[in-house]
Amino acid sequence: MDSGIIILILALGGTNFLIRFLPAAFLNKITLPKVVEEWLSYVPVATMAALVVPEIFQGNGQVIYFSLHNFNLLSALPTIFVAAKTRNLGYTLGVGIGTMALLNMFAR
Repeated sequence: MDSGIIILILALGGTNFLIRFLPAAFLNKITLPKVVEEWLSYVPVATMAALVVPEIFQGNGQVIYFSLHNFNLLSALPTIFVAAKTRNLGYTLGVGIGTMALLNMFAR
């Protein structure tokens, strides 16, 4: 492999590490106001929603695809229900993966 590519990969990996590590290390040393802590508690949920919701509703070249052929949407329904009822990541992942596997096995 070209040494320039290896250097580039290492530099990008180091940069990625630093932009994630330094804010966490800095914020651990200070006490944030309660309002900021509460606001930051919504960041993981908002990030996850921004990643997942478009994948659930898009399909077949359409931005919003409501159909029985949209397996992402069909598997999301019981998954969201289990997540809301149990608040258990393991059960939620199991139901989501299991539902998608069953849909792919039997509905295609």
